[in-house]
Amino acid sequence: MKRYIIIFLLLIGLQSQGQRVLTLQECRDLAIDYNKSLQMAGVDAQKAQANQKLARTAYLPALDGTASATYLPSLDDIEIPGMFLPTADADGNTTGDSEAYFPGLSLNTEKLSLYQAQLALTIPIYAGGQIRNANKMADLGVNMSQNALELERDRVIQSTDEAFWQLVALEENIKVAKIYVAMMDSLEDQLTTMYELGLSPKSEQLKVSVQKNDAELALLRANNGLSILKMRLCQLMGLPLQEDIRLDGQLAENMPLPNMDNAWAKASINRKELLIMEDQIKIAELSKQNTAGEYKPTVGAQISYSYLNSPNLDFDSWNTMAVAQVSLPVFHWKERKHKLAAASLDQEKTKLEYDNSRELIQLEVSNLTIRVQEAYQTIVLAQKSCAQAQESLEEVALSYEAGLNTTTDLLNAQAAWQRAESNKVEALTNLEIAKTAYQKGIGMLNSISASN
Repeated sequence: MKRYIIIFLLLIGLQSQGQRVLTLQECRDLAIDYNKSLQMAGVDAQKAQANQKLARTAYLPALDGTASATYLPSLDDIEIPGMFLPTADADGNTTGDSEAYFPGLSLNTEKLSLYQAQLALTIPIYAGGQIRNANKMADLGVNMSQNALELERDRVIQSTDEAFWQLVALEENIKVAKIYVAMMDSLEDQLTTMYELGLSPKSEQLKVSVQKNDAELALLRANNGLSILKMRLCQLMGLPLQEDIRLDGQLAENMPLPNMDNAWAKASINRKELLIMEDQIKIAELSKQNTAGEYKPTVGAQISYSYLNSPNLDFDSWNTMAVAQVSLPVFHWKERKHKLAAASLDQEKTKLEYDNSRELIQLEVSNLTIRVQEAYQTIVLAQKSCAQAQESLEEVALSYEAGLNTTTDLLNAQAAWQRAESNKVEALTNLEIAKTAYQKGIGMLNSISASN
């Protein structure tokens, strides 16, 4: 048995030359750098930061400039004829013409041109708290986008870890399958020699050949599956699908059970989904306050400096103007009441969604904890099975050499050994995947290094 393993390790050592070797952390880093969904989440985070800066500008005065030029090509000159100015009594009744003569007036308005320019400084003084609330919502938007970015990063890491450990597991199973095929080769050669010497019937050789063919077919399928899993991992990392990679990772057999005390307490303060929904509740409250602020007085001021010129009228003027304005909603047919009711209902709905999510996440964390414990217990049982299968195989092999067991007994022992080894690999893999899922479930995947 040991000589099969030594020969196999020598063979695979030659195959590893020229391959790109990647650790789990390197795979994570490549996947994080490449993932398009994560990049989009990063863009959303940058957008939230830009909106936060935009909201700050609402506190500041706004300076606007306007300019206009007016030309009326079809306007005629304005002619006012001369006249004696009328007289009037104390009651304003016309009593006749006076001796004062108005000589008339001629305004050159034909093809009238009029030019105007203005600079206006607008200052918000009070807007019912809407500016302050808008800034608070922008701050919460930054927090939400950052948590969404970290949540997407967690998803990328979990997908990468699963692909990594599945590939490691398949490579380990292929090693086991090759050793198993080597066992079949050796036994087949032995029985062929015995048949040729007339010491064993042909049927004994054929039993081994049939089982060997099945083992080689399973190995072929495993190798094809290995190529597919490599392509999947390469796709996650943004590498060419045909990149020849080898993973620097081993399934540890003596791994202690992770400490999972206070799992829900950790998840309740670290899960990004809950943090996002907590901010959504705060935004709903601020939105409700903004709705109430729409019906509060608003106060603003404006200072403007304007210039007016008309060459036709020989008119040129500079003016400064200061304006203060107060707007007070008076009556809107209970519009405020209905809007506040709708805002309150939105807030209540957000709280209900949050409570529902907490319950579901608490259930998820419990399931993930059980999954890790079950995977660990499965490893213990699988290791016992491997030891028993190894002992059984060695004893059956010795008994077979002594003629106390049949070929079928030896084949069954070898098959049992392969199943036990494959089950152990599967159990070790499930524990690694369950650990990653658990770390993500309590919201602490990014805070734990890939080596843990």
